Amino acid sequence: ASIGTTTARQPWQPVELGLLAGRPHEPAQRTSIHHRHKELGAKMMWTGTWRRPHSYGDPGAEAQNVHDSLGLIDVSTLGKLVVSGPDAASFLERLYPNRFGDMKPGRIRYGVLGSDAGRIMDDGTIARLADDDYYVTTTSTGAGAVLEWFEWWNAVWGMDVRIVNVTGAVAAVNVAGPNARELMTRLTDLDVSNEAFTYLDAKHAHVAGVPALILRIGFVGELGYEVHFPSPYGEHLWDAILERGADLGVRPFGLEPQRILRLEKMHILIGQDTDSESNAFEASMPWIVKLEKEDFVGKWSLEHVQERGFREQLVGFEMTNGVVPPEGGQIVVGGRPGGRVTSSRWSSQLGRAIGMAWVPPDLAEDGAEIAIKVDGGVEKARVRLRPFFDPDGGRLRS
Repeated sequence: ASIGTTTARQPWQPVELGLLAGRPHEPAQRTSIHHRHKELGAKMMWTGTWRRPHSYGDPGAEAQNVHDSLGLIDVSTLGKLVVSGPDAASFLERLYPNRFGDMKPGRIRYGVLGSDAGRIMDDGTIARLADDDYYVTTTSTGAGAVLEWFEWWNAVWGMDVRIVNVTGAVAAVNVAGPNARELMTRLTDLDVSNEAFTYLDAKHAHVAGVPALILRIGFVGELGYEVHFPSPYGEHLWDAILERGADLGVRPFGLEPQRILRLEKMHILIGQDTDSESNAFEASMPWIVKLEKEDFVGKWSLEHVQERGFREQLVGFEMTNGVVPPEGGQIVVGGRPGGRVTSSRWSSQLGRAIGMAWVPPDLAEDGAEIAIKVDGGVEKARVRLRPFFDPDGGRLRS
């Protein structure tokens, strides 16, 4: 009463909460192959705003099939940006800690995008299609943020660069496994021999009659081809692959099998194996940081990390008794929390439980013993610094 009421301003009448109440709506994105997944009995899950197949019934068997013969996964949810113009190479050199200006057209390179503070924001592949034309992929949930980041810095720098988001317009599938090359010979007239189409090559061709960009990359650890094409052809290409690869043992696999396969290769998942404080040095990717470059976003911060030393480090581990620890579980050092498990799975290919974890730097040595809290007790594990499966990448490059 002593304060009084506020002076009325437009709008003169308040809006009643009852008028604002209503049915909650959650936006959902679906790929152009979504209904094929449903027809195949896929268990769907959320990844950001996308609906993706978790698996088609047996994640372990799906992962093993990729190792033994041939797997097919819908990766249309990947963010896809076209970066073109006279300054495209210089623009990407400034944004990423590694180099892209020295790439030859038709080649691909992995990239980790960092913030001003040197923290890992996103990752993906960058293919140089021509001198002034790059094709950038991002994580499934990172496309919007990466697009905003690119456009913001382009506005600051005023470079001669055009950035186009083609995420929704372009679908993508990945075929992987020992029989992947044989399948591709049935789908395209392109020479897909190892000599003509080497690992980390990018080539344009028609696949099952559809104009496509083919990237030879291997997130799941086996010989693989990622096919990017206009999204309206999604079901046509999906059906063609399943039909022409039937005698090769082709089988769809979902996100859960993919997570098993990528963990065997110790490939990180942004947002799961990293958090808002993670940087490329402590995430065991020092090879991706080119501090000799004149400048890039986050360079000063990464130099600071290198000078102060590591506070923690991301490593792989394998359990000594086969128990799969919970993700988020504690690494115990001297009876106290000293780190955390970020990923853990049972690998039928390896016959053991594996994972990744952040540990103190003095434990980031191959073969070091660590303790992990599991169900109120403590289980032992050994640190591994190289991929658990095919550490030299022979199968990727075969």
